[in-house]
Amino acid sequence: MTSIKQKKPIGFLLYWVFALIFLIPLNGISKNSKDNKAAIHRIDQAPPKSILKGGQPRKELSDFAVWVLGSENISSIKKQLLAFGNNFPPSFQPSYFQFVKKVYTYPIIILLLLLIGFLIANILTVLLIIYFGNNIKNHKERYHRIFLNSYEENLQSYLFGDIEWDLVRLKLKRTNKKVNRKILTHVLLSFKENLKGEMDEQITHIYLKLGLEKDSLKLTKSKLYYRRIEGLKALTNLDPKSAKEIVPNFLNDSNYLVRTEAQIAYVMHYPESPFEFLKTLKNPFTPWTQLSSFHFFRLHQVPVPVFETYIESEIPTIRNFSLRMIIFFQQFESAPAIFKMLDNEVELTRALAIRAINNLRLYDGASIIKDMYPSETLNNKLEIIKALKNIGDEADFNFLESIIRSESISLKTEACRSLHFISNIGTERLNLLGQGNKDLNIGHFVAHVTDHRN
Repeated sequence: MTSIKQKKPIGFLLYWVFALIFLIPLNGISKNSKDNKAAIHRIDQAPPKSILKGGQPRKELSDFAVWVLGSENISSIKKQLLAFGNNFPPSFQPSYFQFVKKVYTYPIIILLLLLIGFLIANILTVLLIIYFGNNIKNHKERYHRIFLNSYEENLQSYLFGDIEWDLVRLKLKRTNKKVNRKILTHVLLSFKENLKGEMDEQITHIYLKLGLEKDSLKLTKSKLYYRRIEGLKALTNLDPKSAKEIVPNFLNDSNYLVRTEAQIAYVMHYPESPFEFLKTLKNPFTPWTQLSSFHFFRLHQVPVPVFETYIESEIPTIRNFSLRMIIFFQQFESAPAIFKMLDNEVELTRALAIRAINNLRLYDGASIIKDMYPSETLNNKLEIIKALKNIGDEADFNFLESIIRSESISLKTEACRSLHFISNIGTERLNLLGQGNKDLNIGHFVAHVTDHRN
């Protein structure tokens, strides 16, 4: 065995610190050294100093420490720590021996020292992480900025005919690296969004010449939803042919953001039947997707389909979207399908059907919605009264008058509005009703509905 004097003091001290932390009994120190025996003999023969005022000896360690380590291990560690003190200068040894005895007399000192060391180590670790993290981030941002500017400058020169493709290809450095290919795709997407006309095809040719479509196709197979979206977006804008083949596979993706991207892309790539995918949907057609699809549909002047085709869908959001489109595009031929939706169990679907009857001026629906009135919700009752303003006639006066006499304020207000605007006869009927029933305050309602601010 190696003697204590042959060990370096710092390494030996660290050895004992780890031993105390992990509670491992150590037996690697020689017990045959004369210096060790002399030091241990001096400490053992020293008179005890830990005596209480009452004359009773103090326990050097708590029962818990003895239970965890064992009395033999505690004694062994103590003797070896004391023997280690011989490595220090003679003037420092008494202080070291006293410190060891104090530690064993008050074990909380060990805990405090370990906690302080642990805290300092944590602080240093956090500072190092922040320092190196910022360095890595700054390096990535600088790298991205440099190559972004370089790629934009060279590709823009090619698109405007300033240089040939062979020269551009030489200037595009590190295009085999994944991060650089991602930057190239980003640049081309930016060009596609801001440059129109003949350059559209040139941008697509660059995308294909560089083989970037392979990266995008690979992204669409990723398990991470945001990568699938990234791949779909790139293919949709830069390689329509490849996108058209794979978009239907993502219409019912497990992630709604991926579904949204695929559904919008479908409208773009299938102009002959832009909403045919509604027949295959298994999930709700979200409001954001509806708005985005409609915006693209209008922006590119895609031929308008017959939305009655999708009104029988089992998904309420598809039915409601179809009704909104029927209203917007004034598809009068869908009247039978609209009347059928009046019996739907969904309140919003019935409300849209009533609104369609109103906006398309389907006069045959007046009697149907009047029959629905007693069993409808408040919102749908308001829709029915509003519809009668445009499709009602003198036959509806008694119906509107009964509402004015007995219903809530909001319903009375809309009934007065409808009765007033149906015809001049309706206005006279409203005035007579007010004269004969002062408690109805008809004058206030008439003033409200005739005020142009309302």
